[in-house]
Amino acid sequence: MEPARTLKILWRRRRLVALGAAVALLAALLSIYRLGLFPPSLESRSNVFASASSQILVDAPNSAFADTSFDLDELDTRASVFARFLASPAAVALIAKEAGIPFEAIEARGPFELNLPEVQQAPTAEERSSQILGEGALYRLRFENNPGLPIVSVFAQAPEPEEAATLAAAAPAALHDYIERIQVEQQTPLQRQVVVRQLGSSRGGTVNQGANLQIATLVFAVVLGTWCMLLIPARTIARGWRGGGPGDGQPRSNGSAGGRANGRRRAPEALRADGRQQRIG
Repeated sequence: MEPARTLKILWRRRRLVALGAAVALLAALLSIYRLGLFPPSLESRSNVFASASSQILVDAPNSAFADTSFDLDELDTRASVFARFLASPAAVALIAKEAGIPFEAIEARGPFELNLPEVQQAPTAEERSSQILGEGALYRLRFENNPGLPIVSVFAQAPEPEEAATLAAAAPAALHDYIERIQVEQQTPLQRQVVVRQLGSSRGGTVNQGANLQIATLVFAVVLGTWCMLLIPARTIARGWRGGGPGDGQPRSNGSAGGRANGRRRAPEALRADGRQQRIG
């Protein structure tokens, strides 16, 4: 079907096209928002999110990084223990309190050792079941531990950049307060204490910026295009139902008149041919 004819059909059914545009707009909004009925609400689907990171240094009161005779193996082991503790529900509750975020909204994973193969880091069936339950969480924490260094890396995800930075900074602060409180309660000697330090401030930014607009535009175009494609066959079928056919709209009398005229022209010739045959016979 020629583009001009297609546009002409769509123009004649412009009210239905306008209805299709409204349906496409509604579908585009529902692709990036969740619609609540009781009570009426419109909530973002969070196709765009923010991430931030921070690092925790496990050190001694007299910094081991300033003393070449200090053995880092003990601090490295302690950092691995802290990384596992931070992913536990008890630590997540402390982090949630520090960040001012509901405990139920945070999902934590780790530790992931950077030098281990991915096969060895694969979660068990029990761990995977817990991860599936937390995949819908708005706030996520991931902890990584690099063997050989007393450093724990913290990666946070949240709907907004400020929330992600706050969550990434809350993990070192919560761990510091927890370890310090235990050492005070146990009256741990200074030379045997562990110091938890945050290396710099948490940094982050927006991930998938502009994704909502792209998704909404794609859904709108697909729905409206499908709607218009359905309108074109409907117009053709309706025309055929009213009695049209392949030659609908073309004058039929011209062909009949032409046939009669050709017949009149051929009649005298046929008569003359019959007369010649009779004389010959």
